[in-house]
Formats: sequence, structure tokens, C-alpha cells
Amino acid sequence: YHPYVLVCFSSQVPLAMEILIAELNKVCIYTVPKYIIYSEAAFQTKEAYYKAIRYAEEDGKIESTDSYVDRLSGCMKLYGALVQTEADGCQNLHGLREGWAWIARFLNVFPANLYTAAALQAFLEMAGFALHKRYKTQFRKLLDIIARDFLTALKDRGDAKLIKVIVSLRSYIESNQFLNEPEGWRLRCSLESHNFAPDSDHDQQYHYQQNRFY
Repeated sequence: YHPYVLVCFSSQVPLAMEILIAELNKVCIYTVPKYIIYSEAAFQTKEAYYKAIRYAEEDGKIESTDSYVDRLSGCMKLYGALVQTEADGCQNLHGLREGWAWIARFLNVFPANLYTAAALQAFLEMAGFALHKRYKTQFRKLLDIIARDFLTALKDRGDAKLIKVIVSLRSYIESNQFLNEPEGWRLRCSLESHNFAPDSDHDQQYHYQQNRFY
């Protein structure tokens, strides 16, 4: 289903949104957001760790990292599309306030690596426009933190596999791609039995902790 259908339906059946978010969290831990650090003490094998972070397994074989990253990106795009969706006559029960809380927590606790970079890029591509529309200067400051600290930490890892996502994230920020309205953002949904007022623009605070990216 398209996110606007889910938003409209869950505005009448709130439990539906709770179930959807719970299912997304099961499939992709980064939608929580949650990060699991690998350690030999916690995991007997690398495969055990991969399973913990939701690598798929088929016929006893763990999927490739490329497949995993593609799948987590898809989940994050769905999550980003969900939080940024606006529909007339419907209240988004997991909207921009939750999206802002997600990205603030992400920058506070997640290390910079291939998985987290892919998750961040996918989320921004879908939700960045609406987040900027709502939070304006605060959102731009957050992008400055990403450019200054998160991307620097990625580059410092010296991993050739990160070049593509570094270039993509830097391009997103420097070319102001968040000003481009994503396709389908203004889809309408009218529910005669409900008439919700939009959320007020509360100033949301985020807290950045130095060295969290290492």
C-alpha cells in the first residue's frame, strides 16, 4: 500500500500504525533506530552477528552485503515516506515529529559505516523535503553536522566501498536536493468521519554528542 493510504487508514484505526512500525522494526533495526555493535564476546561467529542485524538467510546461506544494504535502503525509504506523508483530513500518527526524533537519535548514537550511511541517505531522500519545510534552519544545521562530522568519519575509514554513499550524501547536501518535492508528497485523502488539525510547529531540539561517529 502507498504511505498515504496507510496514514489515512491508521488515522481511523491507530493500532494499524503501531503494527506497521513494529513490523518495520523487525525487518530493519535502523528504523527503530537501533544499532548492534559486533564483539566476539557477544557473538560466537560473524554469521550470528549478521543474523542479529537482520541479514536474510535462505537455504542456510546468509545474503550478500550488497543485497542487505539494498534491502535496508528500501525499508528506510518506506519509513521516510511514511513520516513525511501529508493527507487532507487525516492525522499522521507517525509523522514529522517522529521523523525528527529518529534523525536526532541517529546522529547521537550511530557510528558512521556502510549500513548507517545507507540508512541515512535513504531516509533523507524521502523525508528531507518535508523535514526542511517544517524545521527550516534547524534542519539545515543538522545537515551541517552530517557534512562536518558524519561524512568526515566515513571518509576517515578509508573504505573504497563507502565512496559512492559519501558522494551521494555530500551531493544531497551541497546541491540542496531537500528543496525538491518528492513525487506523491501532496496526495490527498478525505475521510468524512474525521477532521484533524495539523500538528503545530513545535521547535524540536536535537543534541549532538562529539565523537559519537567513531
